[in-house]
Amino acid sequence: MHDNACPNCGSSDVVPRTVSDRFRAADSRGRTFEVALHLQMWTCGACKFCWQGPEAEVAKEVAYQNALSERSPTRSAA
Repeated sequence: MHDNACPNCGSSDVVPRTVSDRFRAADSRGRTFEVALHLQMWTCGACKFCWQGPEAEVAKEVAYQNALSERSPTRSAA
């Protein structure tokens, strides 16, 4: 169990859950694309407040970098 406290009410009755998310991003040429990923969210059992921890930002960056590498050609066409 993650040792965490609710930023809204201070309760330690918090549970993680995984949610699907999407965000728009751009490559180095300015072409936009959508990145889909799963994020960990926290929910407070006492006040029902939901939030993302710092691990969510890391997951977003990893998903973005993976999407960029998938969009880049690995070799030129012959």
